[in-house]
Amino acid sequence: MKPQSTAISIPLEPLHQRSTTEDKNTTQHHNQITIISQFSLNMPKKSKKQTLRSGIHMAAKRFDRRMQHDAFRSMANFDSLTLQQQKEAIRNALIDMGTNVAQNDADPTGNGDQTLIESSEHRDIARELYAIGGDIHAHFITNSLSPFAMNCVLGLADNVHKTLKDLTQVESQPFAKSESLLVLLETRETSLRLSPLLFIVSAGKNLASSPETKKHQDTAKILLKYGANPLAKDVLGKTVCHYGAGAMANQMTLDVVDMCISAAKSHFLYGRDIELHGLKTAEMNGKMGVAGGFDCDSGRRSVLLKEEKREVWIKPENIRLLDANETQPTSVSLPDIQDRFGSVSLHEVVMRDRSDVASFLLQKHHTSIHSTDADGISPVGMASGHGQSAWPNVAPLIMEAARKEASQSRKAKKQSESTCENCQVIVTGKLQQCSRCKSVVYCGRDCQVAHWKNHKIVCKDLAALSMGINLGLGSGLKDVGMHHSTFSFSKNKQLSGTYQNPKGVEVGEKFVVKVQGNTMMSPLLIYDKTRTCEFSLYPDEPGFSQILGEVQKEKAWQGRKTFMKASFDDKGCCTIYPDTAGVKDKYSW
Repeated sequence: MKPQSTAISIPLEPLHQRSTTEDKNTTQHHNQITIISQFSLNMPKKSKKQTLRSGIHMAAKRFDRRMQHDAFRSMANFDSLTLQQQKEAIRNALIDMGTNVAQNDADPTGNGDQTLIESSEHRDIARELYAIGGDIHAHFITNSLSPFAMNCVLGLADNVHKTLKDLTQVESQPFAKSESLLVLLETRETSLRLSPLLFIVSAGKNLASSPETKKHQDTAKILLKYGANPLAKDVLGKTVCHYGAGAMANQMTLDVVDMCISAAKSHFLYGRDIELHGLKTAEMNGKMGVAGGFDCDSGRRSVLLKEEKREVWIKPENIRLLDANETQPTSVSLPDIQDRFGSVSLHEVVMRDRSDVASFLLQKHHTSIHSTDADGISPVGMASGHGQSAWPNVAPLIMEAARKEASQSRKAKKQSESTCENCQVIVTGKLQQCSRCKSVVYCGRDCQVAHWKNHKIVCKDLAALSMGINLGLGSGLKDVGMHHSTFSFSKNKQLSGTYQNPKGVEVGEKFVVKVQGNTMMSPLLIYDKTRTCEFSLYPDEPGFSQILGEVQKEKAWQGRKTFMKASFDDKGCCTIYPDTAGVKDKYSW
């Protein structure tokens, strides 16, 4: 479609793919069933049928319930509605889901109401509204956007730059505190309440990579340089990252998100009175001014010096808030900001199995894999277990991130092991270790004596962990050993348990076992890499609670599994060493 006011053609399609809501709902209904089918692939035949039948029934009920709702029926015929009718339908839907639209109306340049959408039904409506792109399409084809927003949508960087430059040249105060500039950069348009920066990534998702898309990147750079808020949210709490690093991301939108992630870390300085410090040019330290926009190419932020009335560009680490009573805020991680239903862009990336976008988020920007949405679902939860077959491209990346996180946790633990338990000073010389538990160290005897009152409460338990827990021969099975039947999902068959030294391991030699389980009500499954040692430990058996406690601490596997060392003595009794618990990169089985 061609805009009436320009020769540039942009297919401004909704977020995912342009279709009627009825078709979209049918697609989502089919996708739900497909995912359920994938989840059942490794189950026993009987379980497969039951799970699939139950899943289809649940998906069908949810689909029928949604189509009975007024908001869904309105969106099913959205393309046939006028712009005004679309606005009214969206406003009614927002009110129905609990949005304070009056607060939004009173905050034309801010994020407005960002309270969590409570019910699952209303979250479904919100997701559908986001999926069809609200009334963005209708605003575009009717030329109902402001000229400045339209220039941003079309990537007309020269026009955007001229408008901003002309405005700042006539301002008598620091432009970072200009109300006129705020209105230009942050006014929210359409019923989804998009800022100019959000428009770029929203429209940009539908553009094929080409030299033309560089204009959109340049436009985003200009907006950020003049102080556009990289943390802006739409009416559903969606950020630049949700739009530009989600299921429909392309290289241009990822580049814009990359810029915004950098700018977001120091955006708290924008418009604030600041002081320079830590600069090599000593005479610059102590100078005061007002912080401005962010230059994406240099990574510096603008500062208008008060006394000299000149602009300089300074690295954010050399800028601090002037108010001595205010604590310098910590950096904001844009990819970890959740929307109004608790989702981050990584949730959507997992669902679409976009490994390229997942790599961008996980490997370049270290996005959290533990963000839990309002339905209690996290990316690592989606990717573990049967999720590895449902999302074969993204799941390995998430599990790799989980292992790296566990490795960092071990390094931190190792460092803490050389820190005096009493005064917290890192001990570089000889360690004064607790002779009983051998789990804590001190810088000297004075600290050890001073800390004993607190340490003695846990010393006995720590000693037990470091010495290992002898599991014996198993309750009621002393003559034959423990033989609990287990099922292998990877091999899709029943296995017999073997409570014995693994193949190739000597008596008394320590070896690595994986321990799985997460409740006090079910047994722990324990096995080595070769599966020649494989048995279950039940809740009423020795060591169960201590070993389970270590499993539940393992964040890499959401407290459901971990690795630790074990050994068998010459009597056939197994000892588990919970103090060795942890996930390492080499433990990939």
